[in-house]
Amino acid sequence: MITKSLVEEKDRLNFLPHYFGENYLRYELLVFLFADKFCDEYHGGYWDFYHLSNSCPLMVLSSESCHKVVNDMNFFTDAMSSEAMSVGVNIFAMYALLEETRDSDLIHYYRTLKEFASEHIEASKIMRFID
Repeated sequence: MITKSLVEEKDRLNFLPHYFGENYLRYELLVFLFADKFCDEYHGGYWDFYHLSNSCPLMVLSSESCHKVVNDMNFFTDAMSSEAMSVGVNIFAMYALLEETRDSDLIHYYRTLKEFASEHIEASKIMRFID
């Protein structure tokens, strides 16, 4: 089972650069853009950072609410927790950045984040969302 550990406040500034190097701002922006694209209720917010035990980063919108998530590209519409929605938008962001950069580390992160998604309590929703 893949576990997640919250990044402490003092380590937040180094989190994204550690995983994404010079592309860290682009990755963060892509996460925000995909959250905005797929979730009408999203209007910004605080994101928690997590290290996954399979050596993968994860940004999660810090909110306990459910969100109506709509992906017009595959006709997906469903309510998802903030974490499940966040996992999905991170997968979209990683794929988009991977397409731009062809970075081998991103291939690893993309695959390992999908592994985490497959174990998630809302795995079926996440997989339908990203399909």
